[in-house]
Amino acid sequence: MLTEARGEDTLRAPLPRVDFAVPEIDEADIEAVAAVLRSGWITTGQECVLLEEELAAYLGVEHVVTMSSCTAAIETAVAGLSLPPGSRVGVPTWTFVSTALSAIHQGLDVVLLDIDASDCNLGLDALASALGQGLDAVIGVHFGGVPFRQEIHELCSDAGVPLIEDAAHALGASDHRGMVAGHGTAGACFSFYATKNLTSAEGGALATDDRELADFARSFRLHGLSKDAWARYHPDAPSGYDLVVPGIKGNLPDVLAALARSQFRRFPAMQRRRRDLLDRYRRNLAAIDGLQFVPGERSTGSADHLAVVLLPQGLDRATVAKHLAAAEIGTSVHFQPLHTFGWFEQHARVGPGGAPVADAYRERAFSLPLHPALSDADVDRVCEALTAAAGR
Repeated sequence: MLTEARGEDTLRAPLPRVDFAVPEIDEADIEAVAAVLRSGWITTGQECVLLEEELAAYLGVEHVVTMSSCTAAIETAVAGLSLPPGSRVGVPTWTFVSTALSAIHQGLDVVLLDIDASDCNLGLDALASALGQGLDAVIGVHFGGVPFRQEIHELCSDAGVPLIEDAAHALGASDHRGMVAGHGTAGACFSFYATKNLTSAEGGALATDDRELADFARSFRLHGLSKDAWARYHPDAPSGYDLVVPGIKGNLPDVLAALARSQFRRFPAMQRRRRDLLDRYRRNLAAIDGLQFVPGERSTGSADHLAVVLLPQGLDRATVAKHLAAAEIGTSVHFQPLHTFGWFEQHARVGPGGAPVADAYRERAFSLPLHPALSDADVDRVCEALTAAAGR
């Protein structure tokens, strides 16, 4: 609709919506999926094998096992530890529910730990105290794509406690080990969900240098069978297979792996665009008094999955969200701390010292739109709306 002047009244075309997260799908992605649909084999098969090989080469890791989700990958990594029921697993309270549920589904007890004030990753003091009281495993989260500190690895190593990496936000991130890929840990678990930096709509992967864990994962992701359908239906495959261990239904179909493979070809460019957009946010919002970015300082090794800010003290988040929604701008919250959910209040324990940092941030954390389809003008518009909301 064109703008039309009527005396003092002006009719303006509505602004297009700035969505919080939009998967970037191009014609090559669509054709890759269509080719699998035409092939006659759409479940786990050659596309998954190729995706695993490509990801392993990119990450510099020995093994990648595709999964139906990051949740399935974490649960598989937890199951691979063979911990007895009731074992205690430390999990940051600042994460999505699936991180903790992956341990709970394996009959383990979760200890919810406070976070670091600078990056919302696991807090060193909280982890050290919990390890001192006894943990059997730890699941660390690379929040927003920012790798957690080297000291987390060292604390777990010194205590002899296995560390699993929830890297749902962290494909493309790097730390003191190189690429985040499960080096020296009990596996790194990635997500290819619709909102992630690389998507297969639904999906994930487990990366590890441990052949035994990789072999276990390939069986566990398909009920614990000794052969998947691709192996069983191959013309030259011998008949028969066995149940190795009761597993889950967590395999990735080829039709989704094809989408991930197509996206992966332009993944570096999409990552560069995310970094540019985040830098623009930091420049534009620097003048808002009391607003803090997470992390506080730009992280060179981050995968730049989220644009999270802490709103100034006393500024009502719901009011800000409504103001941006009225301007056709989508926002979100990452995260509601797990210890504030009713189920976890009843069935999980909070680590020694409580969760004072998470409690202080729970009403201030605010996630802004971030995806490669955003234009510079979109980011400027979001910043103008947030600045106006903060000035009210």
